[in-house]
Amino acid sequence: MKARTGIFVLAVALLPGAAVAQVRLNNPGFPSSEVLEYTETIGKALHPWSSSLRLVREGEAERYEFRSSGQGLESLYTISPDTLISLASRTITRSDDATVTRTATYEDLRPHAAADELVVTDLGSLPIVLRGFPWGTVSSARLLFVGNPGSDAFSFEIRVLGREAISAAGRSWDCWHVTTGVGGAVSLLLSKTDWWFAVEGSHPLIKTSGPSAGPGSPKRTLVLERRTVTAEPASGP
Repeated sequence: MKARTGIFVLAVALLPGAAVAQVRLNNPGFPSSEVLEYTETIGKALHPWSSSLRLVREGEAERYEFRSSGQGLESLYTISPDTLISLASRTITRSDDATVTRTATYEDLRPHAAADELVVTDLGSLPIVLRGFPWGTVSSARLLFVGNPGSDAFSFEIRVLGREAISAAGRSWDCWHVTTGVGGAVSLLLSKTDWWFAVEGSHPLIKTSGPSAGPGSPKRTLVLERRTVTAEPASGP
């Protein structure tokens, strides 16, 4: 990244005895290197958007680096290969009046998740971590955002609506169609985001559509144009 964000240091430790969510993510067999290229539509404007996934090894330790780059935004998430939880993040947003860099690390994770909850640390990591959702066995879950004291004030949910064929990247994909958004009575006032993850392989994100920002903002849609895998799956079935 060209922005001056300093040196990124990963300082995360998951305690061996920490509680885990009852709804568990599983590595679906991510490749050790993958690039996904999309067309982003916001209102009537079209922009290129890309994301990449790379397995990084340092001695016996492994982590995934998930990067996204598009109109006015660059992001980097450090993903645990075992839990698929985002352990650290750095995002850079650029606008006409400012460039803003935000970083976060998550240490000593001790989530107290109920049977219907899925532990998440960062909303921006959903395009990669939801690929590990237990498709076909779990139809809904409440997302538990650890380290966010105010998250109990609302219910953020994921619901699997079923399977649907989506045309993208020159072919038809059999996809899991899911929605994410605030649950309960408030959901009638706020738009949800739709996601379509491929049923096959490691479940790449084929399409997503939802509000680009807060209420009243134009719709934002991503549609896959090309997927490039340069290495075999690193783990998983």
